[in-house]
Amino acid sequence: MKQQQSGSMAAMLLALVAVGTVLLAVYPSAVMGYSSYECYENKDHNSNTIRRVDCYDNENAASLEGCQAECDANYKCKGIVFIPNSYGWKNGIICCFLKKKIGKLQGQDNRTTCKKLNGLVLRDIR
Repeated sequence: MKQQQSGSMAAMLLALVAVGTVLLAVYPSAVMGYSSYECYENKDHNSNTIRRVDCYDNENAASLEGCQAECDANYKCKGIVFIPNSYGWKNGIICCFLKKKIGKLQGQDNRTTCKKLNGLVLRDIR
């Protein structure tokens, strides 16, 4: 009887692992906790910077998605300003600005401002 119960437990455990593996493959971002952003091209928000990211030292932040990932990793971050073209980087190295809030936007070329939306969103990151 005990052997039969052990076998049943092992089968259930394997089934749970299989389901978890499928969920990770289908919905990787939900498990990783990615956020959703509302972005505005050629817009800037100058105040409320909590961190300036050096994109030479942190090459992952040199993309919009990488800058958003930096924001996701900072619990105080509510949005970003990203400079997509390296010729416009602040001081030649700063391309990503983490913001504690996003307020009134102003027009500025070569800037993308993104506001973090509440909740998790399932995005395919493959």
